[in-house]
Amino acid sequence: MTSPTPTPLHAAVLAGGDASADTSRLAQLQIVTALLAGARTVSDVARVACTTVAGAVGASRSMLATLSTDRRVLDIVRDETDSGPRRIGVDDALPSAEAARTGRAVVLRDESDRARYPLLPASATEPFQVALPLTSREGVVGVAVYCWSDRSALDAEDVLFLNTVALQLGQALERARLHDASVQTAQLLQSTLLPSQIPPTPGLQIAARYQPVDDGAVVGGDFYDVFRRGDGRGFGLSIGDVSGKGVRAASLTALARHTIRAASRRGSSAASVLAELNEAILADDSADRYLTVAHLILQPEQLATKVTLSLGGHPQPFLRSADGSVRAVGQPGSAVGLLDRGGQWSDEHLTLAAGNILVLYTDGLTDVRDPATGELAGDLIAQVLAASTAKEAEGLADELLNAVLDFGGGARRDDMALLVLFPTG
Repeated sequence: MTSPTPTPLHAAVLAGGDASADTSRLAQLQIVTALLAGARTVSDVARVACTTVAGAVGASRSMLATLSTDRRVLDIVRDETDSGPRRIGVDDALPSAEAARTGRAVVLRDESDRARYPLLPASATEPFQVALPLTSREGVVGVAVYCWSDRSALDAEDVLFLNTVALQLGQALERARLHDASVQTAQLLQSTLLPSQIPPTPGLQIAARYQPVDDGAVVGGDFYDVFRRGDGRGFGLSIGDVSGKGVRAASLTALARHTIRAASRRGSSAASVLAELNEAILADDSADRYLTVAHLILQPEQLATKVTLSLGGHPQPFLRSADGSVRAVGQPGSAVGLLDRGGQWSDEHLTLAAGNILVLYTDGLTDVRDPATGELAGDLIAQVLAASTAKEAEGLADELLNAVLDFGGGARRDDMALLVLFPTG
């Protein structure tokens, strides 16, 4: 008969007692398993480790750290011990560093054990501490530390529980690290598809908002852009929603922004910009790529801003008049990139003066559902716009976005883009 595989926390830490887990400990393990299954981020995993697991074994303090990809540093994610540095070198004289370096649990039971780790902070006074390596298929990915102020050993149930949980934490941590890396990549790519800043527009405040989907690891299809036109006086403004998500959506967004800017520099009308964009998308070899888009030409004048608006299958913007009434403006037109011939885009001319507000948005803000009733947000933007007493664009943009997010219970199943044009008089 072969001997059992050694576990990270071995029998040397036992205080004795019944080695079989009782039903309450099994229930605790089921809770931890369920929580870790739903943990998407590294912070989520750390929260389970330092609250649920620590509570289950009666630990007075706890810590979770991740091992860097070069395997040289532990980065503290959550530290309930409120002591020590935020980064730990794996060669440091600390229990957590040794656990990460060797892949074996480190147990401190008395002063002689503590003397081996001169870098232990003075505040770490608990008589009993355990540093558990958290492993995945790639080896050690992190360390969890638990401290007890009222015991000198663990019973068999605690050892079994912590060994099992350590394996689950390691697997969950690896998944979460991959997710967090995907989120960072998506955010970086998304940031290249949105303007880093909005150019100052005489007589007009412009506020922009973008909200990704709940799963931030996916690049969304919504975009906006504000830029100076080729004539040096006017400005171009676009907001759109491309088909799909991810890299394909990002490439189409990049094509749309580039084409719109290039067409605008030639002094084209808003409708002709969409026509040129349509040709560019159809000329691309990729099939089934299209978008809805609103393009505006802004011409600042002394007391007002002249606006030329063309819609390519995009939701109609809302215009609030000086008397507080709100109406949809623009002719919907054809989505861009679907029709080789017969696409219809037209220009509509508006004037934005003091007292007027123009709001453009993507359908992520109107397709939000009330989680209790399933009702769509629909004209919520128009209702909030009509009732708003906001005195500037940024405040109104926050008010509109927060109203939609509150309506949907905070859930974002689609990304959202919003532009508010607020004349300053």
